[in-house]
Amino acid sequence: MKGSNSKQNKALNLRLVLSEIVTQGPISRVEISRRTHLTKQTITNMVEELLHIGLVIEAGIKKEGFVGKPSKMLNLNEEGAYSFAIRMFSQKIEAGIFSLTGALVARMHVDYIVGNEFEVIKNTFTALLTEAKLTPAQILGVGITFASSKEHDLTTYQNNIHFKQTLADALSLPIATESTASSCAAYQMLYGEAKHLHSFICLHISDVIEAAVVYDRNILLGANGLTGAIGELFVTPETDNKTAELGRLNDFSSLNSLRKHLGKSFVGHEALMQHCYDNPKQFSLWLEQSAEPMRIAIHSLETLLNCQTIIIGGDVDSWFLDKFITQLRPYIPSIAQYGDRDVVRLIKAPQAEELALKAAATLPLHAALSLNNMQTLSLPQLDNLQPIHQLIYFN
Repeated sequence: MKGSNSKQNKALNLRLVLSEIVTQGPISRVEISRRTHLTKQTITNMVEELLHIGLVIEAGIKKEGFVGKPSKMLNLNEEGAYSFAIRMFSQKIEAGIFSLTGALVARMHVDYIVGNEFEVIKNTFTALLTEAKLTPAQILGVGITFASSKEHDLTTYQNNIHFKQTLADALSLPIATESTASSCAAYQMLYGEAKHLHSFICLHISDVIEAAVVYDRNILLGANGLTGAIGELFVTPETDNKTAELGRLNDFSSLNSLRKHLGKSFVGHEALMQHCYDNPKQFSLWLEQSAEPMRIAIHSLETLLNCQTIIIGGDVDSWFLDKFITQLRPYIPSIAQYGDRDVVRLIKAPQAEELALKAAATLPLHAALSLNNMQTLSLPQLDNLQPIHQLIYFN
């Protein structure tokens, strides 16, 4: 992406330089100039501001070609700032503090009842800061995802907006929210399997199935921010005897469908995974009926969007994904077979069971890297923000 050397485009240039350091680091000022077409002076100015607030550090030197002095390499400062990550379930909060490079610092699980969410989150935030020996001034922002459950009131779009603005004012911190699939896509672009991809899809298997579509390294949010409800896709011609509706992907391949198949309720995804591990025959029967609908969904995504790859993960264990992906093969022939491919059609998200909260933690940084990403952000009053927030989010 090209920047602009005009003084009026400081916000664009700052985000562009920071994005290069985050995704390509360690990287020299000379290489940033080559990639962005910004002048040496413009890059020097942007880098100095990022060094001053401690978000970036100089890490070693590198010889650029055969002439000239070695260049100082720039990298994201792992201890320059931290993210507070939250996953909201219907009666439980999973929260953690992470470094900006994705390293877990502290983590908690807390129960709540509807109506006291803000008090529980504030208390959890304070407890995690104490455990991590950090101050609120060291937190770049808060990343929140809401568990994909229809019974959870906060998953509706309007309630989501009200919730994050109220929380931003309560914590005096920027709040970024996305679907779990979209936060996983942000993580994959910054640190994971999609660092060098421009077009891909993240599939997230949970109570319902979500998808995040990335084109030109932008997460497509849709008209009202609800893009990605791939679980609502019709995948069978048969109709339900009670509702007369066609079979949806959620009816066959979601964790809710797995619970229905097992005929039991489970407290948390961990208990569900353990039951499936201990009862492989029951699990195998579900796999057999869930595979073909998911194959149809994958074929539909490839045919409509012609993405470079699909990255599949979820609130499941790695062994679960291994068996699930094995059951999907062979894939239905699609346009994904044509043209030159430098990446496989389906990629398993590494350490899927640890990814969702870690992905939520990337949202504040992801929002900072592009003006397009700022639409996911709610900001408190300007006079309540630290210098790092004012530079990154208000310039």
